Amino acid sequence: MSMQITRLSLKHIQILRKCKRFLTSNLLLINTGTCCALYTVGDLIEQRIEGHKSEKKLDWARTARMAILGFCMGPVNHYWYVGLDRALPGIAAKTVGKKVLADQLLMAPFCYTIFYMGMTLLEGKKRQEMFTELKVKFWPTYKMDWQVWPAAQVINFYFVPPSLRVAYVNVVTLCWTVFLSYMKHKNMPKS
Repeated sequence: MSMQITRLSLKHIQILRKCKRFLTSNLLLINTGTCCALYTVGDLIEQRIEGHKSEKKLDWARTARMAILGFCMGPVNHYWYVGLDRALPGIAAKTVGKKVLADQLLMAPFCYTIFYMGMTLLEGKKRQEMFTELKVKFWPTYKMDWQVWPAAQVINFYFVPPSLRVAYVNVVTLCWTVFLSYMKHKNMPKS
């Protein structure tokens, strides 16, 4: 009996090691796929919150646009965190503070600009509509960002190993994309 348990345990350990090797050697692919999936799920959750109860009423084109943007943002996030860890190695409080500030002052504005512009272009809207929407929705999104992401990023940079940072951020991103989908699809105030 104990010999069977040992064999079974060794088999499980070997499988876990293979999984770990796959995950660490394919981080870009995994991070991109995860980001795409989470943007998709985030939009579907938001549509349910909005009251689209049946699958027939879901706006699948909207969800596809969110998925495309998630697919595009996965590599951006991947290389951002790799570069940030190279530029600012370590987890000392001062280093973590610098990483959080860099993320808030550089990455967040870039991501929201890409998000609103990319979504508007994917909707086939005109350039002027794109800039109008960006002007109206960017600041409320960015202000909310400051309420969520600094704390999330302190946890990320201090406690999460570098190889899992994008995965951790993607979990927070699931909740965040529900908010982004809400912001993107709510009606703009009339001028």
